[in-house]
Amino acid sequence: MKFLFVLSALASLAAAQSVVIQAPAPGTTFAPGQQFVVDVDRPDTITGSQDVSVAIGLLSCVGQAPPGTCDGVNTTEEIGTVLFAGPYTPQLRPGGADLFQNFTVSVPDGFQAGAAALSVAHFTLVGELAMPVLEVITETVFVS
Repeated sequence: MKFLFVLSALASLAAAQSVVIQAPAPGTTFAPGQQFVVDVDRPDTITGSQDVSVAIGLLSCVGQAPPGTCDGVNTTEEIGTVLFAGPYTPQLRPGGADLFQNFTVSVPDGFQAGAAALSVAHFTLVGELAMPVLEVITETVFVS
């Protein structure tokens, strides 16, 4: 029983460190070659954690999901074309309570038109024992 409590507590700590894609909004349309900002946010928590890195990817859903969607596309196994991979060092948002970091990326030239999964893979170390946590969050955008 004690093991389950500890496991539950660790899961809660990890969830408290989760990031969100604040921008762009889901459903945004981009053209090949277009630059855009990916705003990766996470709550400021009292739980000790050390953000390590993020990878931002764009994966075409054409032929992998119903037209106009990314339903059923598993981005935990593949994030597609890597638009950014490197350190994640979020700062407190001015006038806000969350931490954020903006990344300017570009849709690759020649990227297939249609629905695409914009994914952020976030790696962090949580708690006193530095439990490694990898999460992947995704939203659907469109390429014209």
